[in-house]
Amino acid sequence: MAASPDQVRAVIDNYCKAWSSGDKALLLSLFAEDATWEDPVGSPAFVGHAGISQFWDFAHPADAGRQLTPVPHQKIACGNEGILRFTMQVRIPAENKGLDLLVTDHFEINDEGKIQRARAFWDEGCVSCPEGMEMFIPDMSDAHG
Repeated sequence: MAASPDQVRAVIDNYCKAWSSGDKALLLSLFAEDATWEDPVGSPAFVGHAGISQFWDFAHPADAGRQLTPVPHQKIACGNEGILRFTMQVRIPAENKGLDLLVTDHFEINDEGKIQRARAFWDEGCVSCPEGMEMFIPDMSDAHG
């Protein structure tokens, strides 16, 4: 049975919760074992829990003091697919550095209620520096190791 819009909304809510709470186990539990995640679209996909875990670890390097907070602007659920428009606020308080990234995520949810495919749409025009902070720009090429 295909995922319903209510299931899609619940997945999107838990996706936001995982990022805001730093809960890697929750994030991984939302994805199918063989899921793919393009972030950003056009870059090589992260595949399966190992690839998604690698992306999480890139976003949360040990001892970096990095905080990631998604600020949702819009959630749309149609059938077994969903869109999340949000700003990912990245902060490194100890260095007074930050980044605001406007992202549009597209999710396809499988029959088991897991994310089968995730695609993040953003480019350089989606990046801004928080007021009063220095710009933080991660090297996305490091995301794939």
